[in-house]
Amino acid sequence: MPKTIGLISTMSPDKTWAQEVLDRVAATHGTVKAALVEMGFEVLDEGSLHRSYHEMMEAGKRLRARGIKALVIHVGTWTYANAAAAAALEAGVPVVVWGDATPGTCGLVGAAIARGGLDGLGLHAHLVYGLFGDAQTRARVRSLLDAACAATGLRGQVLGLGGGRSMGMLTAVCDPNEVRTKFGVEIDAFEQLEVIQRAEAMDDALAHPCLSWLHATFGEIVASEDVLVRQIKLYLALLDVIEEREYDFVAVKCLPELPGLYTTFCLAHALLGDAQDHRGPKERFVFACEADLNAALTMQILKLLTAGRDESRPYGSPVLFTDLTEFDLAQEILVTCNCGSQPTDFAPSPKDVRWEREGVHEFRWRSGGTCPQHVAKAGRATLARLSRSAGRYEMLIAPAEVVAMPREKLRETVWERPHAYLRLLCDREEFIEAVRSNHIHLVYGDWAAELQEVCAILDVRPRALEAVDAD
Repeated sequence: MPKTIGLISTMSPDKTWAQEVLDRVAATHGTVKAALVEMGFEVLDEGSLHRSYHEMMEAGKRLRARGIKALVIHVGTWTYANAAAAAALEAGVPVVVWGDATPGTCGLVGAAIARGGLDGLGLHAHLVYGLFGDAQTRARVRSLLDAACAATGLRGQVLGLGGGRSMGMLTAVCDPNEVRTKFGVEIDAFEQLEVIQRAEAMDDALAHPCLSWLHATFGEIVASEDVLVRQIKLYLALLDVIEEREYDFVAVKCLPELPGLYTTFCLAHALLGDAQDHRGPKERFVFACEADLNAALTMQILKLLTAGRDESRPYGSPVLFTDLTEFDLAQEILVTCNCGSQPTDFAPSPKDVRWEREGVHEFRWRSGGTCPQHVAKAGRATLARLSRSAGRYEMLIAPAEVVAMPREKLRETVWERPHAYLRLLCDREEFIEAVRSNHIHLVYGDWAAELQEVCAILDVRPRALEAVDAD
């Protein structure tokens, strides 16, 4: 899933420029494009140099039609602000104005007026001034573009909602019209019963390839085969619905009725969020439990943000959906787990995953379920959660460290469930005060700056908690 950005190189349309200056700016376009490609972006352009108001306007219009998520305007020397604004207005995406810092180019003066013109029109833009090969400059550009692609990547996506509000969760619901206007996301409803009917009508033999793969891939399977077959068929049926309705991510109610009707979506949630299943490598697909629409939106932002940053992890970080279960005051550890909703890619390896029996003990089960029991691997992480306070969207952003724990520690909460143990790197009381839901979400890495930029683009109030010294 490439992050597609546009690139336009520009300078003023004055007729008095020496040919060598025109040639230099045009040639530098290739240098800028190569730098952006090396950062992992798919770069679309409309030629090496645009100068006039009309050239810039038409270039922006064409790039928008080609589906860019962000725009880089490379300013090689003095330029006209109205021409830069024409391109940005037509492109309709966040802009990074990258001024050439090569001595003698006067790139700052042109970049400054271009960015100032965009700000005056209320367009979302940043000015970056630095050499195209400089690591710090590149890191700044990449951070801004990653955030822009995540924010605008939501536009036109469809969130499939299976079932209604789960167990009175006011924090999980939203106004679909607000979500459409603020995030650009359409919410389309489907019935859980339809997925169950498809699964029940499916021949058990269709589940066998996935069943064989589960046995060959993971460490241990405790759940019975008939339960696994049911869960696999529910997964396959949900895949069919997703494909037919062209959903980009989903939120499904599941509880409290599904345990007594058929089985739960725990296996489906885990495998959808993984970067592979029995069919081979695949794109991660966000699944939010308990029809939590604000969870789904948060998770999709995290997915879009992390995808493509690390070559060793082309599908990005797995995205966590979990409950704030309890806080271990003695060890200063936040314990998180959910009934079965955690991609297996959070485990240190597939062999560390046990497919346990169901971990939701408070319901009556028709045939049982399964949970991918494991402890999330250690690593630096970022917590995030979209919520609404007095009708306005805000995002909790907090630094954390996922801490490795022995499997036996799971017996202190719910043995069957996947867990992530977190050491907050921010003030605990500030975190508790900022929490607006029982659900929290996580990706590996430090993404606080990018998430704050996403909030700025989407007009969401950030509640970003600062890292504090452990001493």
